Amino acid sequence: FSSSSSSSSACPVKAPSNNSPQQTASNQQYDVYSRPLPLDPTNNMPLSNPNALATNSLPSARQTAPLPTERVPSTIPKGGAADDTATWTYPSPQMFYNALARKGKLGDTKEEDMESVVALHNNMNEGTWKKVLEWEAVLNPSEEGGKGGGGPKLSKFMGRPTDLSPKAFLKHYLLGHPLPFDRHDWTVQRADGTQVP
Repeated sequence: FSSSSSSSSACPVKAPSNNSPQQTASNQQYDVYSRPLPLDPTNNMPLSNPNALATNSLPSARQTAPLPTERVPSTIPKGGAADDTATWTYPSPQMFYNALARKGKLGDTKEEDMESVVALHNNMNEGTWKKVLEWEAVLNPSEEGGKGGGGPKLSKFMGRPTDLSPKAFLKHYLLGHPLPFDRHDWTVQRADGTQVP
């Protein structure tokens, strides 16, 4: 995901914790190479950088076939945007491939599979958002559902690739399930401005 109003495409990643009070207080974010990221504090996304966008749309060093660079808008409303109808934008197959390469998760990934992988990623996010709306309807029934200013919106998200959720921890260590591929924690903004992680 990225903001439809931002031209950056890297997802924010939680910095490794050294339990330093100073680091916790600074709330600094890092990319997958542990480099500090200049972030927009309203949505946790890297600040717009046309050079980064252009670089992230170029083929990866290991890549053998070209991939599409067109991005698809989601139906997920973007919290904190000046435009009440703004939505998040999904990464292109090229951006997704480059993200896998940066994270060391290419494995046996083939370029010809990337459009399907991105379609599955996007579909999973859309389904997850529908579940968020179902939960919000129960927990906060006074809100309407979604676009046009009313209802919950996705304010920001953070990649936590090395942190297991309680459910993933139990499934892996008690039931022997494989570790999850990735993790992103979402923060939902309610119509009254409340931020709910």
